[in-house]
Amino acid sequence: MTSAYATGGSLLKFGGDALLIFFDGNDHPTRAAISAMRMRTALGDRGPIKTDGGGAIRLRMSVGVHSGDVHFFRVGTSHRELLVTGPAASAVCSMESAAVAGQIMVSPATAGAISRRLLGEASGPGVLLKRRRLDAELTGYPELEPVKRDLRHAIPFALRDALLSGVEPEHRLATIAFVHFDGIDSFLAAHGEADTAAALHDLVSEVQQAVDDEKVTFLGSDLDHDGGKLILAGGAPRAFGDDEGRVLRCVRRIVDAHTRIPVRVGVNRGHVFAGEVGPAYRRTYTVMGDTVNLAARLMAKAEPGQIISTGDVMDAAQTLFASETIPPFHVKGKSAPITAFTVGATKGRRRLAGSDPLPFVGRQAELAAITQRWAMARSGEGGFVAVFGEAGIGKSRLLREFTNHAPDVRTITAFCETYQATTPYFAARFLLRGALGLPSDAPTEVGLRSAVTRQAPELLPWLPLIGAVAAIDVPATAEVDALDPEFRRARTVQVIVDLLDAALTKPVALIVDDAHWLDELSGELLVGIAAARRRPWVIVLAGRLEVDAYTPPTEALDLALNLTPLDNTAAGALLTSADQAAHIRPDQRNAILQRSGGNPLFLEQLAARIDTAGATALPDSLETLVAAEIDALGAVDRNAVRLAAVLGPIFDTGLLLELVGVPALSDVLSARLARFLEPIGDAAVRFRNQTYRDVAYETLSFGRRRDLHGRAFSAIETAAGDATDDQAEVLSYHALHGRDFARCWHYSRVAAVKAENSYANVEAATLLERALMAGAQLGVAERDAMAATWEQLGDVSLKAGTFDRAK
Repeated sequence: MTSAYATGGSLLKFGGDALLIFFDGNDHPTRAAISAMRMRTALGDRGPIKTDGGGAIRLRMSVGVHSGDVHFFRVGTSHRELLVTGPAASAVCSMESAAVAGQIMVSPATAGAISRRLLGEASGPGVLLKRRRLDAELTGYPELEPVKRDLRHAIPFALRDALLSGVEPEHRLATIAFVHFDGIDSFLAAHGEADTAAALHDLVSEVQQAVDDEKVTFLGSDLDHDGGKLILAGGAPRAFGDDEGRVLRCVRRIVDAHTRIPVRVGVNRGHVFAGEVGPAYRRTYTVMGDTVNLAARLMAKAEPGQIISTGDVMDAAQTLFASETIPPFHVKGKSAPITAFTVGATKGRRRLAGSDPLPFVGRQAELAAITQRWAMARSGEGGFVAVFGEAGIGKSRLLREFTNHAPDVRTITAFCETYQATTPYFAARFLLRGALGLPSDAPTEVGLRSAVTRQAPELLPWLPLIGAVAAIDVPATAEVDALDPEFRRARTVQVIVDLLDAALTKPVALIVDDAHWLDELSGELLVGIAAARRRPWVIVLAGRLEVDAYTPPTEALDLALNLTPLDNTAAGALLTSADQAAHIRPDQRNAILQRSGGNPLFLEQLAARIDTAGATALPDSLETLVAAEIDALGAVDRNAVRLAAVLGPIFDTGLLLELVGVPALSDVLSARLARFLEPIGDAAVRFRNQTYRDVAYETLSFGRRRDLHGRAFSAIETAAGDATDDQAEVLSYHALHGRDFARCWHYSRVAAVKAENSYANVEAATLLERALMAGAQLGVAERDAMAATWEQLGDVSLKAGTFDRAK
């Protein structure tokens, strides 16, 4: 990029591994050609880049250059997006596509505007530039000075807070969508620039509205032949939960908008590297990796009006979609053919199967409390119950057990949706439809009028208010028109209570699951219903306590249950009952119990993913769930959790303060972080759940991890003074991940001897494996000691009964 700016260029777009650079002013074709040649030379001078695995890679690039009139369109509503498209954009794409690695291809227009001594042979649609060093020809083009301006209007809405609070490079599980718009060249020719600008504005505004509603990130745009592409991401820079469903609903909405400019979409899911890239004077937030590349390939495969997605995205989404399998096809960079699906209309929400494979344990007291409230409702004394707890802790399971435990209970259930948290009466509509016996899907005004006439005809003048709650359009009435808007909400609550009085004469449980996404008006209505005492209704809400989540007023509740993690006895009983229990060794069992932290969902999924090596692979479903919880924290707290993860599951308080850099321990162990971290006595801190620690750690970039492990190693070694052997195990751990192989080799062997002397043979084997891993990086210097260490590992493995660990 330095070469481009030194020759008067400006970076317009960063498209993953591609840069779009713009030159204008005097002699711009020559400056563009010189810049490209300098970039190629600089990349060649860098030479092979060594990797941590011992290999090396050599970077190469291909460049396309075109000169002519370029069309820029500044469009959009929630932010202003610069689109580069039109015939000139198509031409430069053709040049870049025709160039192979190491080549610079210029269009005939550019070739005719630059010195012939720069030109090589004609090739395909253009002309290749010669391989020459042109360092001396850079004089006269000073580097541009950065201009300080308020650029918030040019930054996508979902990125603003993240960029202002600071975004570190990180590894994330994300869902990526490429939205391609086509036919711009012919549209320009037929309709002109003003009409094209209006059509592009409508398209981008539609995309922005969809992504903002679904909390999907509008990453940016890039040019393409005869059009362009818009790049969307779910789960980066922040996960919200069900990011797969968010992205699919978002692109389905975009396609269904039928904008004047047609679109086609490719969607993929997987791990990406995300963060800011570029020098200080020109930075951008982007995502990179094979996941992104495959999403782009799927976009290229799609037809106009079509969405193509990998099965992983559709399987993980909570929303169900109609789909058809397309024939397997090959894409660049993949040896095996790709199996993908078209994404059709939504078909409802994915729900877990009604049968629960594992027993109900550890929640008997909470079940008894809800059952008691049901008994009171049956006698005419209703109540309002709220069940709180972290994701996966067993809230939904408790509600299912309640309905199973009381077979005479009539239930009307509503499920809140992430994308409907701002839709008025979204949850209440399903409760009301159920109470009136209306179909849950597509009820009619005729059906609603008939039901109200049958149950409470005196309420017909207020039918528009009832229709607003049931999400059914009803013609206005004189009574509703005469109602002061200030009293409309209160009147709606009273009308619904009166209607339920007539419709629900027998005991009923009104259940709302995922209530942390409850919309404001549904919550207000439920509080009003609960306030109508002496009714045979019990309202049961289940949701999470988190930032910005709906929580009912404390004074409105008759019973509040806060589900805490299962104790070791209950968690152990749950694990024993898992189908996989017969295959789980004692060391694996302990690892699962520790990582699950008493969370039933975590435990079940970890047990299902146990492998033969004795470790558990973290399921993607847990990664996305936990990432959403961590991302919900503020920037300072989120950073504290991630940095603390470097120290391990349990660590010294002072070390945490030194590494995290917070002014007081209370800042780290605030109420906001109580879900993640807890004190152990006066001098130590631990993660309440190791899965939280695992996810927080895995998001850190490799470079950041190495730096923090190195800092932790130095702090621990300095504090230990002459007693470093007492800290040998933790020092070996930080030395390994800090890439200090000499110290890792030393401390791992010291710690292994201590473990073996204490008959902790499994731990000793792990430490010896760590030593051998480090020793392999030291070369011949430790060859004899390596052989002895291999023998020691064999002996320890035999004692531990895990000889298969030695490879």
